[in-house]
Amino acid sequence: MNVINVGTLERELANLAVYANHPAAQSWVNTVARNFLLNGLTDKDIDANFVPYASPKPGKRHSDLPDFERLPEWAKNAIKNHVSIHWFNDVQVRRRPLWQSLEYIIHWFNAWPANDRRWNRVSRIDFRTAASASAMWFKDVTDNLWDYVKDKPPVIKVYENGYHWIRMSTALHFERESRLMGHCVSNGSYYESYRRGSHEYYSLRDKYNRPHVTVEVTYTRTQPPTALIGFPGSPRKAGSVMQCKGKSNAKPAPEYQLYIRRFFNDMKWEITGDLNHID
Repeated sequence: MNVINVGTLERELANLAVYANHPAAQSWVNTVARNFLLNGLTDKDIDANFVPYASPKPGKRHSDLPDFERLPEWAKNAIKNHVSIHWFNDVQVRRRPLWQSLEYIIHWFNAWPANDRRWNRVSRIDFRTAASASAMWFKDVTDNLWDYVKDKPPVIKVYENGYHWIRMSTALHFERESRLMGHCVSNGSYYESYRRGSHEYYSLRDKYNRPHVTVEVTYTRTQPPTALIGFPGSPRKAGSVMQCKGKSNAKPAPEYQLYIRRFFNDMKWEITGDLNHID
């Protein structure tokens, strides 16, 4: 497509590209997306984003279009030869479906890890493929929002296969755990017990930070054991496991039982509750 003000289109793309975190994503917006907007649009998207320029008649020309005499020579020759040329309409660009789709693509790119192998071939992903993949990703985020919330809790123990135990220490940790596990650890009373120092709450996570087991531990002294680390000779509190829950308060699945027992043994806790949940 012959566009008179292609620089205006490139400026709009550059303004959007700055929201991409990875340089390869910024390059994709300024190259792959640019070429698609200039050469791959349907008639519907062309009509929504461009104004056709014909030999102007008084009162019929779009207000932003330059007079015929002010056109570059190539555009004048194109019109004389009855070749279609267009003017990019930059009014309220972000309200158009095509540009909203481009924003979704950038959000999708931003969700990729910096070391993702896809970055090496991102320039091969065409616009339609990226639009379809980003739409499916966005729907999954909307339907499963808490899977994408990164609570970044402190890691206490790390085992093989990416499994690790974390300690919940913020209201977000408790809320996310509750949402994904389907139980009531976010109801407020558990977090308050943690803040008072009488209880601690742990979660078994996989390498994708998905929770599989939630544990409640009570102590016989006023400070948690982690507060005593680094003080030689300080006694370690005796912890008691009160609750050990899988999804929806059920018994944790067999594949997590080994990690449960090893963790309790490593922490030297006794088990006083949910005995039937622990092999």
